[in-house]
Amino acid sequence: MTDPEPVHRWSATTKRTVVLVVLVLCALVLYRFREVIPPLIIALLVAFVLNPVVDFLAARVRLARGLATAVVFFVLFLVGLGAMAAPVTAFPSIQRAVRAIQFDLTSIITEIGVFLGQPVQIWGYSLDLSNVYQELNAALSRFVTSVAQGTLNFALTIASGAFWLIFILIASFYLVKDADRIVEQLDRLAPPGYRDDFVRLRRQITVVWHAFLRGQLLLGLTIAVMITIAGTAVGLPYAAVLGLFAGMVEFVPNLGPFLAAIPAVLMALFQGSSFLPLSNFWFAVLVVGLYIIVQQIEGNLLVPRILGHSLNLHPLVVLIAIIVGGILAGILGMLVAAPVLATLRVVGRYVFYRLYDRDPFAEPAEETAPPKPGLLQRVGKAALCRLRKKINRKANETGSTGGGKEQGHSSGASRVS
Repeated sequence: MTDPEPVHRWSATTKRTVVLVVLVLCALVLYRFREVIPPLIIALLVAFVLNPVVDFLAARVRLARGLATAVVFFVLFLVGLGAMAAPVTAFPSIQRAVRAIQFDLTSIITEIGVFLGQPVQIWGYSLDLSNVYQELNAALSRFVTSVAQGTLNFALTIASGAFWLIFILIASFYLVKDADRIVEQLDRLAPPGYRDDFVRLRRQITVVWHAFLRGQLLLGLTIAVMITIAGTAVGLPYAAVLGLFAGMVEFVPNLGPFLAAIPAVLMALFQGSSFLPLSNFWFAVLVVGLYIIVQQIEGNLLVPRILGHSLNLHPLVVLIAIIVGGILAGILGMLVAAPVLATLRVVGRYVFYRLYDRDPFAEPAEETAPPKPGLLQRVGKAALCRLRKKINRKANETGSTGGGKEQGHSSGASRVS
């Protein structure tokens, strides 16, 4: 019986070389297919949102995970169709109004050309404006060309967006369906001695992202309710659908309020209010003002407070993270800036505690501070203190008066004696 061949272990230099080569190859692959990274991140976010719903159906309703995932995505598809039904219904009227505006604009340009084609007499001087008309005509031609090119680019963007939307839905479907298997495979990648730390750190990061998504959903719901109430109050057609659309596009930071305002302003401009005695133009101006007010409330009050509270971050830190994320990665960077910052805080705390040989998962000692008294308690306490002072003052005045009378009686008795 021959002895088994000895296991040849890699040297430290070989391990470093292999790790460096793998990192370089991963960086090259990520750079080459960098267009796929944003849709994958969005698919992960969608999977994070829908995974608790699928877990609930699989645990409580006793459905298979694949069937529960299919049911959730089918309901999501129906909701998306319902959200787009009203804007699609209103599109023919908007299209007719746009054609009417285009015809009026062409007539106005023609009349201006006829006017500028004739010499103008001013105080005996003849002024030829034909060159001005030629410049105006050339500018109009360039404008029409740019509009046509922009329309073509917009159509290509829509086609590309539809492709990436299908990709996101398919990727998120499989991420939700195989979530347990994916998490198990990730846990196995950790070294045996650090597997427990890896699992606990992964759970903490998962809690951070769930908190972010809950905050983002709360923000979208708040904006949807505000737009619906404001639109209904001024008689905006399809106010509930426009509010739902505004809540959905809240997941697109910075551009979300602008995208939400476009269909509302067009609806106000072409259909007007249902009961306000305003022209369509001034009603559209009113709707723009309402959306600006909602955007200011969102940017200065809701975003810092809701996202900052959900991630336990200071509102100023959230604002700085959103700005830095926009500079580094554009819209997607602004969207995930706050949870990435919270994730880095969790990882940084783990590394800091390990460097000082402390338990990174120990619960911090909570300082039991006395609760602050409420408003009614403070008012009652102040009233009680004032009442006590008034009673003491009256007692002192009564005592001094009684003392003076006794002193008068004693002096009179001494004179009698």
